[in-house]
Amino acid sequence: MMESAILKGFSVENYASFADPVHFTCSADLSKKDYETNAFASGDLFINRVSYIYGANGSGKTFFSKILREIQRYVSLSPLSILDSTRLKEVLPNEEFLRPVQQFAFDTAYIDKPTTFGIDLIIGKTTYHYEFSIRGIEIVSELLTKKIRRTEKILVRTSPFNKDIRVRSELKEFDGMKSTVKPNSLCLSIAAMLNNPLAQSIVDAIQGINVLNMTAPRLRPSAEEEAFSSERIKKYVGILRKADPTILNMDISFMEEEIARQKIESDDFENREIIQKRTTVGVQTKHAMYQNGYMLENGNPDIDFFKDESLGTVKLFTMLPHLFDALEKGGILILDEIENGLHLSLVKEIVNLFNNPKSNPRNAQLICTSHQPLLVNEGVKRDQVWIITKDPYGKSSLHRLSNLSTSRASYNLANKLMEGALGCNPERFFDN
Repeated sequence: MMESAILKGFSVENYASFADPVHFTCSADLSKKDYETNAFASGDLFINRVSYIYGANGSGKTFFSKILREIQRYVSLSPLSILDSTRLKEVLPNEEFLRPVQQFAFDTAYIDKPTTFGIDLIIGKTTYHYEFSIRGIEIVSELLTKKIRRTEKILVRTSPFNKDIRVRSELKEFDGMKSTVKPNSLCLSIAAMLNNPLAQSIVDAIQGINVLNMTAPRLRPSAEEEAFSSERIKKYVGILRKADPTILNMDISFMEEEIARQKIESDDFENREIIQKRTTVGVQTKHAMYQNGYMLENGNPDIDFFKDESLGTVKLFTMLPHLFDALEKGGILILDEIENGLHLSLVKEIVNLFNNPKSNPRNAQLICTSHQPLLVNEGVKRDQVWIITKDPYGKSSLHRLSNLSTSRASYNLANKLMEGALGCNPERFFDN
């Protein structure tokens, strides 16, 4: 099995409520004695298996999760820049192509500033830093570096125009094809579409990060058929029966439809195409039926799972494929408001699956936003916990608790969160 990419960290500037630069890292704080706890080694670094993001309502936790979603959006949609406007409306009827990014809206000083996204990934033994800046819908700069022993720039772009793109090292072969890059498309994405191996590996690593919002009425199940193999379904049923003991089995159906097919260029010798597909997953559960306390052999009613089960059970099920994918293969899972719809003890079980090397042998990473302070009442290092606060001018900032100079012996993290000493609790909404 191929080694999974590791998320070292990401950053953003002038996006949503994050006006000024914020930097998040999964790297353990090596200045602390307990840095190896709940972490795994990667070269000379230790990476936290679980990171917690806390903040008051409206502080910016959901925007924090959306940072990676925005990076993924630009990376995935950039190849569609080859389509004309009519075809784009057919492919993306409910969304403008690469709609302008949401900038900080409450200070005129940020109107003309570009928005900058950055991500740091470890693939194999190499650390890659990728960043790009956007003004409107145009890419104004792009940078890709790699680091083994020293840092090397392998992609530098200084304007929206492809004449201002410089590539080297593993991207050097793309130099003759950079004319395909449009002002509103990312060079890295186009290089990946044209089969550059390094660009493909980085794009795949970015797209492989799983970002889920637990506040949604129904999470989108994984569309991969392997996630619903007979072995996996047995595991899912065993877990779901703790919530609904009548469940006996479930049938999964897939419907895949092609929503777009477009040639890259009319004179492209290899006649390459972009193909966009959409997969819908259907679930029917079989349940036990009883008479006088005995289960009937032929009385198993079919239940429309998404319609008839409780919201919490549906959320648990639709999270399970993503959870098992991460734990079995490795990878990065981000859950916004992890406790939403789930009991605290169940959430703690999920977190413990990632912290335990036996249940997480491939070093999957979990990043979760939460309002629940009892998630960190024991066994959690302060460098795993981050606080988002918002100032009176609407600007969100991000702080790591390991930077606090408090005595660990007398410091109860869960109590501090509940007391509001760290800025996680909102101001009083209803003041009589």
